[in-house]
Amino acid sequence: MTTFERVLGRTLGLGVMLATTLLAAGLAWTLLAPGHRAELVLDAGLIVLMATPMARVLLSCAEYVRQRDWFFAVSAGAVLAVLAATIWQAMRH
Repeated sequence: MTTFERVLGRTLGLGVMLATTLLAAGLAWTLLAPGHRAELVLDAGLIVLMATPMARVLLSCAEYVRQRDWFFAVSAGAVLAVLAATIWQAMRH
């Protein structure tokens, strides 16, 4: 396993653990004392859950640029742009 693969694995694992923790805490908080703060914790969990795959694509793009593999760097950049545009569009509504 390369260093890059370990970094990717740790990033994805950390993102999933953080999202799970936030979602569980937000759910428990909602059940015990519903309110605005509980909703903020749930929203934070969802944002981390959506940002985790974006971090993976961003790291891949950076690695391809470092390797000067321009085809995959541009492809990963295009995927990142689509993900960012989708989130931007979703937040407008």
